[in-house]
Amino acid sequence: MSRNSANKNLKESEHRKALMEQLQFLGEVVNTETALFQHLAAAQHGLGITDMKTLSILLREGPMTAGEIGNRLSLTSGSVTMLIDRLERRDLVKRQPHANDRRKVIVTVNQEKLTTGDDVYRSMGDAFARQLDTYSTEQLEFLVQFHQATLELTKKEIAKLGQHGAESQ
Repeated sequence: MSRNSANKNLKESEHRKALMEQLQFLGEVVNTETALFQHLAAAQHGLGITDMKTLSILLREGPMTAGEIGNRLSLTSGSVTMLIDRLERRDLVKRQPHANDRRKVIVTVNQEKLTTGDDVYRSMGDAFARQLDTYSTEQLEFLVQFHQATLELTKKEIAKLGQHGAESQ
């Protein structure tokens, strides 16, 4: 390998390392800023972040039993009961009898109540839509792949933390 080729490879390797470090840093910053946004968005509705995330999960994934909500959010059954009670008092969710098991209830989002309030996420959604509109189809495909892989990695890490937490109890 020529000296020029070796220097070029070294520079590319250093550049790649710097980009990976920058992506790691930016990922951490984005996660922090997103958490702050979520906290403020929830507070505008007089809710906690767990309340807001519960509504988000129910909207995205559909009605769930209390046990499923607890598993999804890594909450104890007592915490889930208090969570559902809080959301039900605000008329944001409804409990419905489980079709096959009288001991269980299905928790559903009260869509009518949600659509009557201010949508604190609309501005953020609109801003992201404008940003995404600036990317090519190939860039969007890459971003979809990146976020899918990141989501799977994050779910695996959540499972490890949940398993570790269960072992330490």
